[in-house]
Amino acid sequence: MKVHLNLYAKLGILLVSIVTIPTMLLGYLSFHKSNQQIQTVTNAFLLDNLQHNSERVNALMERIVQQSEKVIASNKIKEALLSPPPQSLLEEYDFIRQMNPLIDELRSDYEMSIYPREPLLYPNYANHVNGREPWFLNALESEGKGVWFLHSVNGQTPTDLLYVRAIRDFPHLQTLGVMTLRLPRFLLANQLIIPERVGHLSFYMVDERGQIIASKTNPPDAPMVDLPPPVSGPESPVQAIKIGETEYYTASASLGKGDWRLVALIPVAELTGPVENIKRFTWLLVASGIVVMNVLLLIIVRKITVPIRTLVRHMKRIHLGDLSYCREHGQRTDEIGQLMRGYNSMITGMSELIAKTKQFEEEKRRLEIRSLIHQINPHFLYNTMDTIKWKAVKADVPDIADMVSSLSNLLRFSINNGDELTTVERELEHVKNYLSIELQRNHDAFSVMFQIQPNILHLPFMKLTLQPIVENAIKHAMKKLKEGTGKMIVSMYRTQDGGAIVCTVADNGPGIASGLPQPLPHHQPEQAGQDGSGEHAGVGLFNVDRRLKLKFGETYGISLTNRAEGGCMATLLHPVIAPAPPLN
Repeated sequence: MKVHLNLYAKLGILLVSIVTIPTMLLGYLSFHKSNQQIQTVTNAFLLDNLQHNSERVNALMERIVQQSEKVIASNKIKEALLSPPPQSLLEEYDFIRQMNPLIDELRSDYEMSIYPREPLLYPNYANHVNGREPWFLNALESEGKGVWFLHSVNGQTPTDLLYVRAIRDFPHLQTLGVMTLRLPRFLLANQLIIPERVGHLSFYMVDERGQIIASKTNPPDAPMVDLPPPVSGPESPVQAIKIGETEYYTASASLGKGDWRLVALIPVAELTGPVENIKRFTWLLVASGIVVMNVLLLIIVRKITVPIRTLVRHMKRIHLGDLSYCREHGQRTDEIGQLMRGYNSMITGMSELIAKTKQFEEEKRRLEIRSLIHQINPHFLYNTMDTIKWKAVKADVPDIADMVSSLSNLLRFSINNGDELTTVERELEHVKNYLSIELQRNHDAFSVMFQIQPNILHLPFMKLTLQPIVENAIKHAMKKLKEGTGKMIVSMYRTQDGGAIVCTVADNGPGIASGLPQPLPHHQPEQAGQDGSGEHAGVGLFNVDRRLKLKFGETYGISLTNRAEGGCMATLLHPVIAPAPPLN
């Protein structure tokens, strides 16, 4: 099913998409960049702290190694260990009195013990060390190299870190005894420093099997965690791991002792917790911003689409013939207000045009009725005139016959058969019949001349337009002159551009009154038909002028001008109309 969206829905969806999608992308990219930045800071933070603490532990272990070097280099210790084993308790006491000052002399911050090669021969001095302990055997096997060893009492949890090393005689490389430097685990843990502002951070020192040697956590009472298997290699980058239900960032660094490592753990929530709050706040802010912006956009869109819908509704009413004004939104000063005012101006123009058209049609109808009223149209009158003509011929009265013949032709031309157009030739013939009657009535008191272009005789021409002009010239010019002095010239020609026919009727009468507006004013037919004497002029000049304008436009019609040599000239401008094609 095809869904048709209106303008409001289309603009709303478009603007909401333009605002919502970039805002959501911006929020996502911002959060993604924040996570990347947190990851970078976490890497730097963990690795820096890990490096710092590993250096402190390595420095501590290095100091213990240096302390063992002093013991190895002590000739007095070697001489005491080279002496034969005691054969009696007294000799053992002598040995103890000899060794204790030497040990006190070399003692440092760490508890140091020195055992002969065969501790069982020194039961009081060895203090339960029998030489079969793992750390003792390991020291003997290391051939003078130091060994770190976790020490526990009675198999319990290791409490000390021992550095054991065999003491040998040079250059014979004879093992004389074993030296131990005891480092309590709490001293080792004290070397680990955690920044005070970090809420949860743990450091674990583990051996090659993953057994925890020493640890420090913040807060101090935080439970120990089960560390994952040790990562091989000198140093591992920061990784995200899951221990139990908790996610951690972890990193490790190798210590001076071969496979021992220092591991740092920090919960992911410790770092991302504030970011999660920021994330939630950001998304809430973004969502609120989107809602507010969308509401504002929809209000703005509504401000545009509602007036347009109102305008469309009024335009649909135009198709139904209802030219109603749009009263809404016209007071706005923006483009919508201009559009509404333009629409109302269009309605005003259309209403005026319709009213003017109705007026023209009504006036045209009245002119046609007046034309019909003033036409002597009854056929019986024409037949009667024709009978009078033949009787005058039988009575041998040719003047009466000619006059009646001209009147009959005049009446026959005036019969309205529905045709408004005739030809130039027939219109001239009608004028000549009218002049023949007038000349006989006035005993040839004036003369008439015709100047006609032959190539226009066949062109269509509006019926009964030239005769009223000739009638007006006779009435207002010829009859006011002395008998035999009146002259009239009727001219018809085509303009140079070929677009119009010019008809002029010039006379030598007194001319027209000064101040008469030219061209003829648009009077009502009832007023136009009144001359100065109050007589009705019939189908007069004003009616002919109005007929031409209604038929062909304001360009065409009749104009009156006074001639420089005296008299008046009436000019009729008629368009050239292509003749109808002949019927087959």
